[in-house]
Amino acid sequence: LCPPLSQSPLGPYIGGTQSEAMSVGASSAPAEVAPAGNQKQLYLVYALIVLYAVNQQLQGPLEPFLIDKLVGKGDASSLTYGRLHSLFEVAQTIGSIAFGSFIDKHGARAGLIVCFLCSAASYALLSQATSLWVLYLSKVPGVAFQAYMCAQTAVSQITPEGEGRIVALGRLITAYTLGGIVGPVVGGRLGASGDFYTSAKLAVVGSLIAAGLCLLMPARYVNDPRTVVVAATGEATGEAASEKRSLPPWHQRWKSIFAVAGTLILTRLIANTANSMVYSARSLVLKNEMGFTQSDLGIYISCMFAWGAVSNGLLLKPLCRLLGGNMVSIVAKAALTITLGYFVLAAVLSHSGPQAPAAAGEGAEVAASPMSLQTITFIGSSMVLSVFQFGFITSISAESTQRVPKEMRGTLIGMEHGIFSASRILTPTIGITIFTRFGISVLYIVCGAIFGAIFAVWSWSHRERKTSAESPKPKELEIALAA
Repeated sequence: LCPPLSQSPLGPYIGGTQSEAMSVGASSAPAEVAPAGNQKQLYLVYALIVLYAVNQQLQGPLEPFLIDKLVGKGDASSLTYGRLHSLFEVAQTIGSIAFGSFIDKHGARAGLIVCFLCSAASYALLSQATSLWVLYLSKVPGVAFQAYMCAQTAVSQITPEGEGRIVALGRLITAYTLGGIVGPVVGGRLGASGDFYTSAKLAVVGSLIAAGLCLLMPARYVNDPRTVVVAATGEATGEAASEKRSLPPWHQRWKSIFAVAGTLILTRLIANTANSMVYSARSLVLKNEMGFTQSDLGIYISCMFAWGAVSNGLLLKPLCRLLGGNMVSIVAKAALTITLGYFVLAAVLSHSGPQAPAAAGEGAEVAASPMSLQTITFIGSSMVLSVFQFGFITSISAESTQRVPKEMRGTLIGMEHGIFSASRILTPTIGITIFTRFGISVLYIVCGAIFGAIFAVWSWSHRERKTSAESPKPKELEIALAA
């Protein structure tokens, strides 16, 4: 849905800090409670992310149908859908890399304001997208769709280190999930009558409201390790100021991060490539092969967001324990399970291929119905696999954030967002091309083979190794920080 329930926010777009509690064991120290004023700021950040998610997900179930309206049904529509997603990922790649430095320089509030204003511009263009070039143009402001990154930064600065921060970041996921549940249902209902533009107009209003609410935030937060102070002047004071130190240039930070977490980032990059191909084709499979309407697709997306919240909150921790409890074991066993799951789905859907041209005109119905056994199997298997996907991603995120000092974790998040967005520039088009030419089974076989390779490499190269609770920083990283 949202790549991959990763890519998305609920996947690659999830920072590692809150994941440490779930996959490698959180600190058992009591949670520190932020002052009342900071609690209000937290609730404001949560509200902004709910609005962001609602605005974004209003469009989710409608885009495939809008493309059908503009270019006609068939392979041309499917390929256009893939190219549209690729363009958005180009914008996301540029924005993810740039926004990390922007937030460091100007603060989370400025980042959120820019994000919501660009969102309003994007949805305004979408509300007038009566031609294909305007639809493409509406993706360009996606360069600033980085509200979740800004919110992660704000939460990490508002809250003290420890369990309190983990809980706050977990609630940030919940906030996006709430918006992800409401948005698709509303969007699907609005588009059921064939009006694909009202939801975009509502998103413009929602984005402008969110931009106004950002003015209630302070210009900067100051996070003292022992307490949390929101400085009205935007200047660091006291011990927090004495602990401030300048960071090395971005290229040195990237080099240092790759030195300690390069293998983990590469593993996520490869997995993200496979997942992106699957997720880009999923809406088309449901629409073309299983007869989903706009309303059906909206309900499906909302249910998957709700399932993500349940699996994140209740199932992830016991799953990680079941898979061995340490990062190497979780990654290897989750990759094996995903491999087998993709192969099973390929077998179940083997009789399904790309939708044949309608024999009875444009109004002809597809063979499957939203309640067919094939559809139930497809959705049920996807739900089960999403839990293992989240365990796979979360354990790697937790380990990578442990290996990187806290002074560079913002850079790590921005770098990961940029790299993963870059990997999704071509994969939607590739995935949809495989689907339209060879069928969904071949796509699942290809992606299953990729995860099978991940399982084989991790099982072979890490057979005797165990992940330590904390990995030492390399000497060059200490030198860079000291400089």
